[in-house]
Amino acid sequence: MRSATFFVIGLLLASCGSPYAGFTELENDVHVRLHVVGDGEGTVNDADSARLRLRIAPLGAEAGSLFSTERTYAGAALRKDGWRPVLDRLHVGDSMSVIMPARRVPWEAIGAAGIGAMEDTAHVQMELVMLDLITPERMRAEAERLRLEDPAGYERRLIGAWMRQDDGAWVKWGTSDVYYRIKGTAVDTNAVRPGDHVHLSYTGFDLETGREFDSTTRNGAGFNWTYGDPDQVMKGLEVAVHLMREGQQAEFIFPSLYAFGQRGIPGILAPNVPVRYQVKLDRVERAATQ
Repeated sequence: MRSATFFVIGLLLASCGSPYAGFTELENDVHVRLHVVGDGEGTVNDADSARLRLRIAPLGAEAGSLFSTERTYAGAALRKDGWRPVLDRLHVGDSMSVIMPARRVPWEAIGAAGIGAMEDTAHVQMELVMLDLITPERMRAEAERLRLEDPAGYERRLIGAWMRQDDGAWVKWGTSDVYYRIKGTAVDTNAVRPGDHVHLSYTGFDLETGREFDSTTRNGAGFNWTYGDPDQVMKGLEVAVHLMREGQQAEFIFPSLYAFGQRGIPGILAPNVPVRYQVKLDRVERAATQ
């Protein structure tokens, strides 16, 4: 457990005086007053996430009258401008008041982008409590627990996280967790039918790591099979051919149910991992009609 005396002395030694009674200036017009010292040891780094309780108000107004929330934030988003020296001194369980220029508050990062339009000279006072600190090690442990206890939920989280960081427009296929986007002009607008012989080029990536693990270019040729023949390709490629037309290119996100399932590919792809495939339907040889 940290010593409150040690914390306060260190804070004073690293700071200058403040024009606000009971506050200490950290730097550049950022002033703090410690209320409660918690038991936590670490502070927020860029790679961490932190659960905070925030109440922000114009200086002298009722606490929280401007913005109030309790939520988890990415450390890298929070550690900007005026907040960095504050977060360098904030541990789990700590509670403090902070007075700072409104322009130095990372409004967008905390989910209050519309509030930032205040006078450059305006100050705000915030009540700040660190409720929890989630380190990368803890994140990995939680991810591994979820992977083992709820593989489908783990996959949905991976897919959701990937979608959020991608700027493309994706279409969901029915009620499944398959997503796709198709581009290119079709040479033949007719759908592929069972019995048609299809020629594909594709590259597959592990969605979790981004690593390429499957590609038809490795042997210098595409892949071909008779559409509808059972057990020839993974289920996801069957879906891809169903949705595409000859000459088109597409990108697919397949959960493991449509890819390599609970076994994965030993030594190549872990079990229960969603994959991303870039696919081109190069050619369709139509089956003879009766």
